[in-house]
Amino acid sequence: MQNRQVNMLKAAMPYTAPRLRKPMQILIQAEELALYMQKDEEEEIRACNLETVGDVEGMMESVRQYCNEPEQETVNMILNFIRAQNFYRRYRNYMQAYKNNSESGMMDFLMSQLSPEQQNMFSRMNNIKNNEQGDAV
Repeated sequence: MQNRQVNMLKAAMPYTAPRLRKPMQILIQAEELALYMQKDEEEEIRACNLETVGDVEGMMESVRQYCNEPEQETVNMILNFIRAQNFYRRYRNYMQAYKNNSESGMMDFLMSQLSPEQQNMFSRMNNIKNNEQGDAV
């Protein structure tokens, strides 16, 4: 059976007798499986870039909602590891790009990771802290 014929069966499904729908549905699914198995597997393999790993962080985020509590703890641990690794990689790239070996290098990097609103709030908090220290002297 061809894909066109399977589509025709799918279109006819709502108009068939209820007792025939389940066998018809099984036939359609079997035909879809057969068609899938006949497809050019190399085309799919070429479409997948096997040299790169997928979005593991996104996958773990999606899977976490279906986990029980101990499994969620494990997923959270893996996510924390992935995020720490990504954070370190970004820091290393930042330091290489800016050749910033001064003591403020880490602080500059951390500030660069914040949104503009977060940077503004941090600056205000830092000013308040500095003003309080100045008053204490």
